Amino acid sequence: MSLSRSAIAFPMALGILSTSGSAQTPANPAATAAVERGRVLFEQHCAVCHGKGGKGDGPAASDMTRQPTNVTLMQKRHGAFFAAQAESAIRGTDPVVAHGAPGMMVWGAIFRANARGDEAAVDARIRDLVAFMESIQEK
Repeated sequence: MSLSRSAIAFPMALGILSTSGSAQTPANPAATAAVERGRVLFEQHCAVCHGKGGKGDGPAASDMTRQPTNVTLMQKRHGAFFAAQAESAIRGTDPVVAHGAPGMMVWGAIFRANARGDEAAVDARIRDLVAFMESIQEK
């Protein structure tokens, strides 16, 4: 009889442990989707310079006079991830000097042209891109 109780108790205990673990960290489908859309955008527009993983080691980096930013270290450098700063760099409103000239490639303008001026679509793409960048921050 104790064998049958063990056979029942063990799977039940595993079920309780796995349920309690997942309850503590519920997935947010909207956030997960935003990060995935942002990853696709990053790979399409940013990875050539910043690298697929965001470490500043993209294929074009070796041809640049200034090393692209390792975007995975933004939080570590500043103690927090500043989404507004990342958004400003993407939009081209941040006076960062990159590529030997003021501002990096202004993706906000490119997104705007691709969206035919639809500001809501531009804002959504930038939010997704920032969500991805935040998701790859080193702790």
